[in-house]
Amino acid sequence: MKVARSGLLNFITIGILLALVTMAYVNHMMPVLEEAETVKKEALLGNFQRIVMQARAQWISTKSSPVSIYETQVGPSGRLSQNKHAATSVAINTKGWPVGSAKGSTKACDYLLSLAGDEVGSEMHSETRKQNGFLLCEYFIDEQPWFTYSAENGAMRNHYSY
Repeated sequence: MKVARSGLLNFITIGILLALVTMAYVNHMMPVLEEAETVKKEALLGNFQRIVMQARAQWISTKSSPVSIYETQVGPSGRLSQNKHAATSVAINTKGWPVGSAKGSTKACDYLLSLAGDEVGSEMHSETRKQNGFLLCEYFIDEQPWFTYSAENGAMRNHYSY
């Protein structure tokens, strides 16, 4: 009976220690995961801005809509290169700002964000509105405002804080 009791006590002690170690590990990893999510949001936002400016630059040089934007890579030396075989057509408004797919997709804001990369989370969505007759995209993550893009002047406004 004594052996069973000490074995049970050892089992409970080891279980409690494992639970404490696991909780400490999870507590340590949560900030790392949150930081990774923040970096992913910032990278997607930067890519979105780059895509908008790349489409604007193409429009300035051609003054036509739609424009083709290309997959762009930054080499180890910092030099930009474009893959002319991986082009995407983007519709441009009269002021020279991107307004969605050249094929006329009904979800213009989703299309523009898809050009910037993967979604940040499963709870991300956009709302498409008009402001002064121009496209206004509002992006949300977990029902919280993330950023807006105005095709009237290309302005982007962040709504999140870190």
